[in-house]
Amino acid sequence: MRRVYLPDVITYTSIIGGLGLVGQPDKARDMLKEMKEHGCYPDVAAYNAVIRNYCIAKRLDDAYSLMAEMASKGMSPNATSYNLFFRVFSWSNDLRNSWDFYGRMMDAGCLPNTQSCMFLIKLFKRNEKVEMALQLWNDMVEKGFGSYILVSDVLFDLLCDMGKLVEAEKCFLQMVEKGHKPSNVSFRRIKVLMELAKKHDAIQNLSEKMAIFGSSIRAPESMDEKECSDPVPSL
Repeated sequence: MRRVYLPDVITYTSIIGGLGLVGQPDKARDMLKEMKEHGCYPDVAAYNAVIRNYCIAKRLDDAYSLMAEMASKGMSPNATSYNLFFRVFSWSNDLRNSWDFYGRMMDAGCLPNTQSCMFLIKLFKRNEKVEMALQLWNDMVEKGFGSYILVSDVLFDLLCDMGKLVEAEKCFLQMVEKGHKPSNVSFRRIKVLMELAKKHDAIQNLSEKMAIFGSSIRAPESMDEKECSDPVPSL
């Protein structure tokens, strides 16, 4: 007797991803129904694949609807789910929705991944939103998510651009306290501005903190730079 092999969740998810690449997000959503009809129930990865397709098509209402559907079935959106939206918000310079979505994510107890942090911090810098950037940084320090090294370079650029040397010094010291060395580029820029402001005690303090690391430089966490570049051609 010939054995019949039915597609599993991984197979369906791969097909869903392919349908998105050829511009058929609605057909991809229909695959979720087909899965259930065959006794193969979609998981978070399958829903994310369909959400991704709608994000590519810039049909965010449909993407929101799918996220709500996923949650109604007891599957909490994960960091990847939220990251799909942050990427679109970054492309469209949508500060309001990015900030609202970030709050919603944190309220749900889902911590952003490094890619999401980079989309957010770059958006905050582009719009000169110091308070938002500092809120993200403080959340990172408190809850331990994201890459201090990658995010701090953008944060220090923003703080220096806006003349926020007190805040820059505080973030610098927080980073050192966590065992991460700020980049030499960021240190030099902060130092130059502090020299102009005649903040000699602060310069000495930061220099002593940098000396703790000696000549060693901790490599940034592994990350696909293409994923965080602006603009990004595809999801």
